[in-house]
Amino acid sequence: MAEGVTGSGAGAGHLLEQVADRLSDMVLGINLDGSLYYVSPSVEELLGYSGQVFLRLYNQALSFADDRRFNTLQTFIQRQLDVLAAGGEVPAEAETLVVANRDGFRVTLTLQSIASNSEQGSLDGLVCVCRDISSRKHNTEAMALALKVFENSLTAIYITNAQGTIVQANQAFVRLTGYSMDEVIGESPQLMDVDNGSKPYFRIINEQLTRKDFWEGEIPHRRRNGQVFPAWVAISVLRDSNRRVINTITYFTDITEKKNSDSRIHRLAYFDALTGLPNRSLFLDRLDQAVERGRRAGQPVAVLLLDIHQLQGVNDRYGHRVGDALLCQVASRLRDCVRREDTVARLEGDAFSVLLVGLKDQQQAVTATAQIVEKIFQVLERPFDVGDCQLSSEFWGGIAFYPADGREVQTLLHHAEVAQFHAKSSGESRYQFYSRSMGERARERLQQQRDLQKAVDELRHPLPGIDGIRPSDSPPSAQLVEASLPVSAAQFELVYQPIVSLAAGNTTAVEALLRWHHPRQGLLLPADFMPLAEECGLIKALGDWVIRQAAQQWHFWRLQGQPLSCISINVSAAQFDSGHLVTSLSRIVSQWQLPEGALQLEITEQTLMTLGDMGLEWLTAIHSLGVRLSLDNFGAGYSSLRQMKSCPFDSVKVDHSFLQALPSLEDQQAIQAIVALARSLGLKVIAGGVEKPLQLEFVQAQGCDEVQGFLLGQPLAAQQVQWR
Repeated sequence: MAEGVTGSGAGAGHLLEQVADRLSDMVLGINLDGSLYYVSPSVEELLGYSGQVFLRLYNQALSFADDRRFNTLQTFIQRQLDVLAAGGEVPAEAETLVVANRDGFRVTLTLQSIASNSEQGSLDGLVCVCRDISSRKHNTEAMALALKVFENSLTAIYITNAQGTIVQANQAFVRLTGYSMDEVIGESPQLMDVDNGSKPYFRIINEQLTRKDFWEGEIPHRRRNGQVFPAWVAISVLRDSNRRVINTITYFTDITEKKNSDSRIHRLAYFDALTGLPNRSLFLDRLDQAVERGRRAGQPVAVLLLDIHQLQGVNDRYGHRVGDALLCQVASRLRDCVRREDTVARLEGDAFSVLLVGLKDQQQAVTATAQIVEKIFQVLERPFDVGDCQLSSEFWGGIAFYPADGREVQTLLHHAEVAQFHAKSSGESRYQFYSRSMGERARERLQQQRDLQKAVDELRHPLPGIDGIRPSDSPPSAQLVEASLPVSAAQFELVYQPIVSLAAGNTTAVEALLRWHHPRQGLLLPADFMPLAEECGLIKALGDWVIRQAAQQWHFWRLQGQPLSCISINVSAAQFDSGHLVTSLSRIVSQWQLPEGALQLEITEQTLMTLGDMGLEWLTAIHSLGVRLSLDNFGAGYSSLRQMKSCPFDSVKVDHSFLQALPSLEDQQAIQAIVALARSLGLKVIAGGVEKPLQLEFVQAQGCDEVQGFLLGQPLAAQQVQWR
């Protein structure tokens, strides 16, 4: 140990210095004027100064009031000297001070002073012993803080001794378990066990604690009232230097809400909110797992895709509440038709799927699947009772097998879709098994869909001249119309079939008919591509273009002075969706300032049935725009007299099938009845499909107002229409 530093003073050379040099406590020798004459070597460890530097700086600070680095210590010493000067004695008990270390951190010291006398017995100063208690104080404060955290923690904590007995617990433990402190101290934690017999489970925990002194996981706990709750538990083991267990500290929290929240999130992510069935994500996951198991076991897997026909029509007619109830009943019936290991899912909207697993071989798979699918369709054919409504609907299904129809999930689903489309389009059966020939037809259809999409996309770009006019602009001039017509697009064209007035004998109206000049297949009629346009969602854009072009053509003919009453246009039920047709017509009529009756929409009885209750509202709105309405193919559908009376129709067109069978007496009577009914309702009668003189003579005799058919004129380009 280094020797202490001694300055000038009364106590220099005393035995005290020799003893103080060897103490870990800092010893100060103090003159009566407050200056230091000795400082022990431990000053460097406690305060960071060497003995000489501390002695010099301390004594200099006494002369400079601005130097306050040792002010706390100087004040204490001066107070002790003042007591001695007044004839008193310094206190026997120690005093605690906080002194700054040379590096800036704070050191807590206990100081105890004794008077120092000369050899003659007179008072000549003080001896001050300073002990560092910073670590002890820190430990005490840390213990107090730990105790405060322990008591106020929201996590339940209990501590057991080496014998496994609870020796301490906090208030969160009392709140979560319902046990009072007196009821658990001295008891085993087993009083919270749900299953004391689950020894293998606890054996795993004990093995983990033995190896790592820590374990974390979920353990069910039982409250004092018997209620069981899931708890997330963390256990730590404290050992002595010989690896003997001293204490075990256990923390746990109630995770009931978290598990419920996780369950809700899982349900939202993987289950359909309306029907409770697995959704597309979960279905694809299960299908992927089923294919993998089938690959390992060499067993087939079957996938059925199922669509409800005209669900949108149910929603429009009866409201979404009824449509949702129908979907729930479909889901319930599907669940009842399959085994527990199978999966029924709602993919989206009106699309369902069924996954069949556990099939032994391909032959048995086909037989078993056919039986289940047949049962499904028999069950779904029964009417659905939804509130006051009794609904019947058509379903179309497609089935594909792993591995026969595809070894990958996406291939399997695609082939099931192909089979479903084949069932829907062919009308031969409600469901179809996939075959390779279907795949070829599906590829052809997909190509046609792409071609149709491209052709419709070309319509979205404004044509020069008329198509560039905005709705807010004034009507186009005759010269502009003249320069911009005939109206055409790259692939689509409107042709016009004359409608002849029987009274005047001349063409007074035309029906606009769409033609598609396909780049490879040549000229296609609407029956060849309109169903595809409806299915692919292209019908709105295509229908808008037809109406817009017809409006332009009407304006052109009127400027030429042609005796034209109206252009008649066929529309699809899909164009009415969400009021689209009403909005589109309103814009076109306003843009071209069309007078009342310039346009006429032909609506089939099937479309009228599909529109449901919203149909009357939409048709009334269209009629208020000055657009005429004609009930097309009348007599072949199922429209009621109530619908005819309530909807604002201007005319009816007799279905051409009645004329084709003439001179059949039954068809003559049917036509006579239709004419009589129309007359009673104040509707004009149009006879369509007139191809023979006999047919023309008959409808003329029955008093029809207008006729249309190949006998009177075939569909022609706008420039070829003859007005007479």
